[in-house]
Amino acid sequence: MTASTLTTAPGWLSLFNSDGFHALNVGPGQVARSFTYEEDGRPVCTLSGVLEGDVFTSGFSAPFGGPDFARPRETPGRIVAALADVVDQAQRDGAATIRIRGRGASWTPNEPVVHFALLNLGFRMEVADLSYAVDLRRFATIDDYVAALRSPARRALGHAAREPFTFGETDAWEAPYIVLDRNRRARGRRLALSLAYLQRARAALPGRVRMFELRHDGTVCAAALVFVVQPERWYVQAWGDALHELRRSPMNALVARLVEQALNEGVEILDLGRTTEDGPGGTLRVGEGLAQFKQSILAQAELRPVLVR
Repeated sequence: MTASTLTTAPGWLSLFNSDGFHALNVGPGQVARSFTYEEDGRPVCTLSGVLEGDVFTSGFSAPFGGPDFARPRETPGRIVAALADVVDQAQRDGAATIRIRGRGASWTPNEPVVHFALLNLGFRMEVADLSYAVDLRRFATIDDYVAALRSPARRALGHAAREPFTFGETDAWEAPYIVLDRNRRARGRRLALSLAYLQRARAALPGRVRMFELRHDGTVCAAALVFVVQPERWYVQAWGDALHELRRSPMNALVARLVEQALNEGVEILDLGRTTEDGPGGTLRVGEGLAQFKQSILAQAELRPVLVR
């Protein structure tokens, strides 16, 4: 029941709703805002974002945002009441249009109820995006994960085990960034985030922006850029391979090592991001090859809605 700037935001806000993240992205005429609902002095929910003119966006300059709840499993009635309140706060703060870039259902048990509540508050589906995520709670160890793979993916890992691969997190980002950039350029695209921006983000958000690299015989051949949205939930901002002449793609090896790293750190959800591309007439279409690869590494599809009122 309190509107504020993000300087007093609660510690349970996810990365893309945090003051540090917004400080990296707001520009002239834009202001970070946070709307909190409390019951009996206990914070229940915070909706954070950026107000530009009379348009408020949660998930500003981010793949998603949406409301954060102090409890990962809240009652439906409290979710409905909280969202009605924070949306009203945003309107009274000057937001004539409210846009919420939602999360997939794997993030918390609250998400389906959040979507239900917003739609019944008059929001409409502006974009219906498709993303994929691996639920790591299914696996106690990397051996459990590998055993669950279908035979083609297991064979790929068998081939990779005979190669001189090494994997790890790196503080030297230039080489893995070049690999990611070349991977995108080979597909007619470019990385959305510059190396300079990522270096600023790493400095401003310690431990929340991480680069992992896969080397073959000492040379970087694949990499993954990860945002730690919450300690138990990682978002893969970019991944890919390039600048090698290997007979087989190193991506299965990269994924397995990244999954192992995540399991060792207690990560529950590994979000692999959207699997869509622009289609005719402003529509989205599924990148079929990417979707099939994500399915082969045990990622599951989920709707990622953008809701607007």
